[in-house]
Amino acid sequence: MTTGEGATSVKAATDASEAIQVRNTGFDPLGPVVCSKVVGSGRTVNYIDDGGAGAVPLLFLGGAGTTVRAFRLLEFARSFRHELGIRVVSVERNGLGQSVFDPAVGLDEYAADVWSLLDALGIGQISVLAISGGGPYAAAIIAARPAQVRSLHLACAFAERPERADALMEADDVAADPVAWWRFPADSSIHSIPGFVDSVIEEATRGLFAKGRDVPPDGLRQAFGLYASEPLRDLSSVQAPAFLYWGSEDELVPPEQMGRWTAALAGSAMVERVYLGEGHDVQYRHWDQILADVKFLGGRIVASRGGRTQLIVPEEEAEFLAAGGILGIAAWQRPTDAPPEPFPGPTLQR
Repeated sequence: MTTGEGATSVKAATDASEAIQVRNTGFDPLGPVVCSKVVGSGRTVNYIDDGGAGAVPLLFLGGAGTTVRAFRLLEFARSFRHELGIRVVSVERNGLGQSVFDPAVGLDEYAADVWSLLDALGIGQISVLAISGGGPYAAAIIAARPAQVRSLHLACAFAERPERADALMEADDVAADPVAWWRFPADSSIHSIPGFVDSVIEEATRGLFAKGRDVPPDGLRQAFGLYASEPLRDLSSVQAPAFLYWGSEDELVPPEQMGRWTAALAGSAMVERVYLGEGHDVQYRHWDQILADVKFLGGRIVASRGGRTQLIVPEEEAEFLAAGGILGIAAWQRPTDAPPEPFPGPTLQR
């Protein structure tokens, strides 16, 4: 039998006295490994880099106040990501997690450090994904080197503060109860993911307290200040295809923000995936589709039926759903007509 990433295989003994042979290729991961590197600016950045050198590189920017370890919250589809062949790089933002706060590091300085790291890693063209509060940081990154952006993926990503809007959020309120900041409604799809809520608590506390209980939340304060004051960067030179994912009922980052992105990315071919009735959790519920879009650039839809995950062409989506299928990997479905197969399913034909 084979279980987990460690690929443990147990071979039955031929008689009672023979040793049972166990093959194990390594430990199962406990989440992404945080690395550190001095970049061109002389600053030290914390980052993760998970995936093979030949895989499709994806730069991940998490939501407001998150650390690079927040990517672990999306690893419920790790097997699927590895099967698609996607390498994830993420760079921790100023003052969050284990990163030291530097008041001189804003959006553009962060973007320069990210590109310096990618250069050091030998990554040229890269897809960029931002969820929620990662939006302004992604905009600064792609505006700095638009020619190196393979594709852009925005999942309920904040663009800029609307004129005459009230304060978006208060850093001190979040710092006082970071777990509450991460709380999802009872009907959210994230409750289907085993261990997600518990992992959220770990990320919430890591973001603010990894450097000690008494360290002030300067990184969070700066981030919220940038959200309130920084306009969306000029993205007119970006020509990479853009994919936008939104819940029609998102109240935290409402669909109005999607319109700001579409206006700014007028030079890009664009795919808008709006999920009716869903809120600010599409980045989790449709993470599988984001991965498929990174791999196939819109050429496949992730869908399931009868406990089987399939990558169908977009033209078949309506018929597939009408016949009882659902969007996403089979883990989201609990079929009554057939037991779900252990994930992953059949190996992709490349």
